[in-house]
Amino acid sequence: MNYKLIVLDMDDTLLSSKNEILPSTIKALIEAQNNGAMVVLASGRPTGGMIDAAEILQLDTHQSYIISYNGAVVTRMNDRTVVDATYVQQAHFSEILRFLRKENVMALTYKDNTIYYEGQSAYEQVEGELTGLEMIKVDNLQTVITEDVPKVMGVGDIEHIEVLNKQLEGSFGSDIHATTSKPFFLEFMHRDVSKGKVLQRLAEQLGIQQSEIIAFGDSNNDKDMLEFAGLGVAMGNANNTIKEAADVITLSHDEDGIAQIIETYLYKK
Repeated sequence: MNYKLIVLDMDDTLLSSKNEILPSTIKALIEAQNNGAMVVLASGRPTGGMIDAAEILQLDTHQSYIISYNGAVVTRMNDRTVVDATYVQQAHFSEILRFLRKENVMALTYKDNTIYYEGQSAYEQVEGELTGLEMIKVDNLQTVITEDVPKVMGVGDIEHIEVLNKQLEGSFGSDIHATTSKPFFLEFMHRDVSKGKVLQRLAEQLGIQQSEIIAFGDSNNDKDMLEFAGLGVAMGNANNTIKEAADVITLSHDEDGIAQIIETYLYKK
């Protein structure tokens, strides 16, 4: 199979436990692009938290894309143009916020490349540490956020987030999609937003067939992306749900799992 599109989740997939891209991964992905494949990053991260990785992989010079906020925003890297955006409307933001407050779960969202949050959690600084974006704590998110937002995130104890995720079963009402990324992050997006749905739209725009796509992931928000791709690859550190959904399981994010798959399936080494 001639694979034309390589799509990668970032945290715990592209990035190692040290929040770095392995040299073997950089080499393999740049070589793949030099040989005509397109590389796309698809993450729950905000756009600003993906740029550095995209530039390391030379996505800007290869005219590729990043899918941020779990699919709420698609940005063309060579000119930083947003080509697709689907946000959570203010009314739904208010409903989600009420739900998180009722469950005593910290709430956060994004505005102007800054993370705003209310409440507290043992994991409250993780998003800022991962993305490198400034985090500002406020007493009431609704006094700061007066427009539609790309996504809303609840941050709480792992056991509590797991219970809420099972309770929601993927939906918060009829208009909002809910999923987990890290086990302490519960994420809310517009119903038309998920990595798989947005990948499908992007592939259609690029004229790339489903069978020509490889996708890598490790967490629940990667599931429909792996199922849509012609070859869905679970990292060795992925949760069991993702491993069961994948076509192939590779080495962990701290090993040469991505490079191994690219060498095997693109170059038949």
